[in-house]
Amino acid sequence: MAAVRVRFFATFREVCGPGETVEGVEDVPGLLDALRARHGVRFERLVRDGREASFVVLVNGRNVGHLGGPAAMLADGDEVSFFPPVSGG
Repeated sequence: MAAVRVRFFATFREVCGPGETVEGVEDVPGLLDALRARHGVRFERLVRDGREASFVVLVNGRNVGHLGGPAAMLADGDEVSFFPPVSGG
């Protein structure tokens, strides 16, 4: 089980604050469960039951899509960042 530093950006920051440390997680789904327990329904609305397109997760600056997908494993000391989907033009 790992202790990871979590950072929140944009609408995630409005709901959860700038960041926190979460202990006792081993993968991204476990981290999501811990964050749901801490932040409740407002956080749940942001992640929409884990639908990949509803938010972006980076682990140590790398998109989880490049680290084995949404079920990426976490190691002690990792930094996990949450962003809303990005659009532009």
